[in-house]
Amino acid sequence: MIMKIRTVVDRKYGEKCYIVSDEENSVCAVIDPASFDVVSSVVALGIKPECVLLTHGHFDHISAVDAFISVYDVPVYIHENDEELLYDGTKNASVFFEGVPTVSKVKPVCISGGDIITVGNISFKTVHTPGHTSGCVCYFCDDAVFTGDTIFAEGYGRTDLYGSDNDKMMDTLKNLVPQLAGKTIYPGHGPTKRF
Repeated sequence: MIMKIRTVVDRKYGEKCYIVSDEENSVCAVIDPASFDVVSSVVALGIKPECVLLTHGHFDHISAVDAFISVYDVPVYIHENDEELLYDGTKNASVFFEGVPTVSKVKPVCISGGDIITVGNISFKTVHTPGHTSGCVCYFCDDAVFTGDTIFAEGYGRTDLYGSDNDKMMDTLKNLVPQLAGKTIYPGHGPTKRF
């Protein structure tokens, strides 16, 4: 298997969207489509997206979901605890940061920890990592881990928004960090890091 990871960075908040492709089969998964540039990026690559994977439901990670699936009719996966954030601008924090709600019309496939999503020859294992939101997940894929806002190269996600819980975040990090040994994290903001 030849896996390639491409990054699209949103200009406003610096969120990172990842295009993870199985180059042999010309298929990909799109993780956290926050930037509208991800649509043109996938079109330019000439690879077929098979799904959208959301690490959590905050507005700055879902803002281009509807635009993406209007072009590519693919399933959107999110943890069951964060589905409500897709439809509520107060819960997904867009009202606080943007002044207007960002909401989605998508009907996602709800997942839980331990689920495995396959794209071509690539398998994404879902690990539930509550704290930043109650439905945060990380996607483990070989030696890459897509962590959203659970953990960054330096630090971890804030715990003062709807669904956040600092105690759960501390428990998550205690369990997650040992699993990252020898892996590279691809966070929702900031640089990658090898653990």
